[in-house]
Amino acid sequence: MDKDKIKITHITRFAKPHVGGIEAVIEQINESLPNEKFEKEVFCCSNTDKSSIDNGVKYNRCRYLFDFAANSISPQLFFRLIGLKTDIIHFHMPVIQNVVIWFILYHLRLIKYKKMIVTYHSDVVGYDKIMRPFVPLYKYFLNKADNIHVLSPNIIQSSDMIRGLKDKCIVIPQGISLNDNLNNVQRVKEIRERYKDKKIIFSLGRHVNYKGFIYGIRAMEDVANAVYLIGGSGPLTESFEKYINENNLQEKVVLLGRINDEDLDAYYQSCDIYLFPSILPSEAFGIVQIEAMKHGKPVINTNLQTGVNYVSIDGETGLTVEPANSKALSDAINRLLSDEPLRLQYGQNARKRVENVFDVEKIKLSYISLTE
Repeated sequence: MDKDKIKITHITRFAKPHVGGIEAVIEQINESLPNEKFEKEVFCCSNTDKSSIDNGVKYNRCRYLFDFAANSISPQLFFRLIGLKTDIIHFHMPVIQNVVIWFILYHLRLIKYKKMIVTYHSDVVGYDKIMRPFVPLYKYFLNKADNIHVLSPNIIQSSDMIRGLKDKCIVIPQGISLNDNLNNVQRVKEIRERYKDKKIIFSLGRHVNYKGFIYGIRAMEDVANAVYLIGGSGPLTESFEKYINENNLQEKVVLLGRINDEDLDAYYQSCDIYLFPSILPSEAFGIVQIEAMKHGKPVINTNLQTGVNYVSIDGETGLTVEPANSKALSDAINRLLSDEPLRLQYGQNARKRVENVFDVEKIKLSYISLTE
């Protein structure tokens, strides 16, 4: 450990190159902390990638035996953390295995640190029976934290686990660069011409259940003169294709597959509405909403009572409907498509909210303050 630097050690389930919301937050925190002042490392699980150093961050990737209840069971992670000495230990929750590892090593005095930070991304969702025996341990762990970092104030109110610990909670959302990519004029023109005379609704994400894309697809049955473009792929892609074909929605719904990074801004700029139809509170934030809002696009999201509804606000930057409700989604889409002044006003408000709340340059300073 470099005595002239503050050492921060992140402990999580997965990290880059694995893609996800937690992984993105870890990367943003590390990018916010200057290399000349901080020594940064991450302990995570991976059976495909070896340990490495990337942009000044040491990634300690540990093999795991199997996945169980949103945990990757890794004895190697336990043994590699024995003897850890760091200034700041930073856990990313919810990962119950890592709470158990911390409890054993902490009480056997096999790890040393000056400060413990917990980023509480979300509650454990879908494993209530398995989680129940661990609740007292989890609460003990959270009580031992010096600070609990949350991405939005919504989760403090909605989570039974941290509601009583609000004095420890610090809200720092994810942020994005406000620098617009202005080289997309031709690409935007091409996209709009491809779907000529139709309004464009856009979504992006893995094709998994909690993203709720099937409800957006079904909603298009009751939407006219519009096309729904869905970027990404996943285990449900095939079932989406089947539903689209069986219900003759080929002219209304297009599965784009993986979109190249250089084309993403063009799709955000081309769309008229960004649709975020997630159905479970495991969707803790939804940074893709911010990407769309940066380009002045209104958002239709669902009422998950998480950071999703902190990012885009109902009646201000878009519309919020109840989750898993295709009729509510189609009604919201039709309302915005039929009222251009309202749609444009929400889009303008969306851009202002990103400038005021989600500017990454402001958020970087907040992450530095969190380590003090």
